[in-house]
Amino acid sequence: MWHFNNNEDESYANDRLRKLTPLVNKLLDRFQMIIKPGSDVCIDETLVPFRGRLRFRQYIKNKKNKFGIKLYKLCTTGRYTFNLKIYCGLDNSGGGNASSNVVMSLMSELLDTGRILYTDNYYTSVSLATQLLQRKTHLVGAVRSNRKGNPKEVLNKKLKKHEVMGQESGTGIVMLKWKDTRDVLLLTTVHTDEIISVEKKLKNRKL
Repeated sequence: MWHFNNNEDESYANDRLRKLTPLVNKLLDRFQMIIKPGSDVCIDETLVPFRGRLRFRQYIKNKKNKFGIKLYKLCTTGRYTFNLKIYCGLDNSGGGNASSNVVMSLMSELLDTGRILYTDNYYTSVSLATQLLQRKTHLVGAVRSNRKGNPKEVLNKKLKKHEVMGQESGTGIVMLKWKDTRDVLLLTTVHTDEIISVEKKLKNRKL
């Protein structure tokens, strides 16, 4: 049998990935040794296809491969995986919101360096933005309307199509609401509510 860990080693007794954890840690050491990310990084999830018997196997209906093992990944602008975390069940190890715990864990090596983190609405919240600002890290991402801390003045504002409304906190957290086919909420600690027109160029295509 091919082993990546000593079955008699009790230091991984409560780790659901104990048979693979040493290998994963060595891979991450190499990932982080080769490349240092630039100013912009992002966090998202991916699903590794797997249909075997596993307690933390996930089912995500909008994925091409609907069954598998979920990975949280911290990536650079060049799509390079700098850090990852394998989902093994509900994570409240940080004593707070599970999605915030994932972010703070993945970003641990890059905090206090002035970087900008981009996230989707699973992670983005006012509380996470506050935590990151305290560690000299910025946040940009779409926000779910039911997140705690969202300003009611922005949420309750009725907008016409293409109208924008924004509000900035005393700590530099900006919440924007934009009306497209539906309301879109965006949180940023980098930008203002200023709107800039961008000319869209279409490439000539032969039919």
